[in-house]
Amino acid sequence: MHGLDHLIGNRSQIMVLRALYHTEEPLTGRAVERATGLSNRATMNALEALTDAKAVHQAKENSRYLYTLNTDNYLVWRALRPAFDAEELFWADLAKTIQRTVRPKPVAAIATGPLAREETSYGGRITLTMLFNTKTDRIKCLGAVSRLAERLRERYDLTMEHHLLDMNTMDRKEYEPLWRRVEKEGILLFGALP
Repeated sequence: MHGLDHLIGNRSQIMVLRALYHTEEPLTGRAVERATGLSNRATMNALEALTDAKAVHQAKENSRYLYTLNTDNYLVWRALRPAFDAEELFWADLAKTIQRTVRPKPVAAIATGPLAREETSYGGRITLTMLFNTKTDRIKCLGAVSRLAERLRERYDLTMEHHLLDMNTMDRKEYEPLWRRVEKEGILLFGALP
């Protein structure tokens, strides 16, 4: 049986399934469209294919259709649910990977970039900003950062861009755009920012 091929045969279907998985209430086609960022046509094609595959329930209420995930579907429950749950644990796992790999340990680590913004076309890249107590700690970690880049590639298929700062340099004017980006889209993986 290759039922997953049919359910996740294209990216639009995965995005629709994910959106329905993460909601507690039935969604209209328009709400699914907003949640996924897909075009109306792509959303409706995916919903139709998933409804035909019995992965999604379609119910008519007044003049509109409402969609829910069919949790009685074997592949939805046994294959997709654990996968979507694992996605939810990604940031915590990334934090642990950084803490296990980088020595001396950063005071804080923040993720930014398209993956942190949840862009669907993130391109397999992540940007990490790591803050260290001292310049010495920041310099000592350079070898560990190379190992971290290898680990992220192996574990998550991500390439890493990074910024290494210390408490004495973090307030420099040249880093103001970085801190604005961190404030706007950053995900604090661990630690605290001063």
